[in-house]
Amino acid sequence: MAELPEEEKSLPSGAQGNWGKKLFFGTLVTLLVFFYWLLIYSGGVTVDHG
Repeated sequence: MAELPEEEKSLPSGAQGNWGKKLFFGTLVTLLVFFYWLLIYSGGVTVDHG
């Protein structure tokens, strides 16, 4: 079996690859807040034809 690089050996167990979930949920929350602001808080998307 291959040896782990030095920087991965110093991490506590369970810390490797854990940022993917946090990145996914952070992006999901950001998108939900953005669409809430766009569609509900700001009054929705309106098209104004002169």
